[in-house]
Amino acid sequence: MGSRNASVMFFAAIALFLFLHFPSQTEATIPPELVSKVCPQSEIRSYEICVKSLMANPKSLMATSAKAVAENALDMARRETTATSCFFAALLKRKDINPASKAALESCSSLFKQSVTFFNLDGLSGGTASLDLHYALDKATECKSELSAAHVSIKSVTHKLEEWSNFYSTASAAVNAVENPEH
Repeated sequence: MGSRNASVMFFAAIALFLFLHFPSQTEATIPPELVSKVCPQSEIRSYEICVKSLMANPKSLMATSAKAVAENALDMARRETTATSCFFAALLKRKDINPASKAALESCSSLFKQSVTFFNLDGLSGGTASLDLHYALDKATECKSELSAAHVSIKSVTHKLEEWSNFYSTASAAVNAVENPEH
């Protein structure tokens, strides 16, 4: 019985040590020199949104190079594109969707699904990251145009596309910082 208590105390001490000596995500930040390379190039109007987007992935907090930040930003954009595709697919399953909006929503679901496949290419290592991002932006723009033409006005759709745009812009800026370091 005594060795069991000792084991529990040992693991509790380790947990307490780790808790006290590692910063929380709210305290941790990405190295400022990396943020200063990426966020000023962002198409997002707000530097803070760029930083927030980067910090959404804990891997970014451990990044030691612009390339690592770009890989993490691409990964986040890939995940957000997948989430946006799933969002549109789930929206189409709802019974309260206006039938007049359905075609535009189906198109958006398909367009984001197509974007996901391009994000699963080689990215930075394959030299296609900029093209992958531009392809995704073209598909998102096409989705927005179809929603506008069909007069679809759903708050959750607007919010989801804005969220996607933030991650896209951050990834685009990070890739640009790696591919064009002199700018």
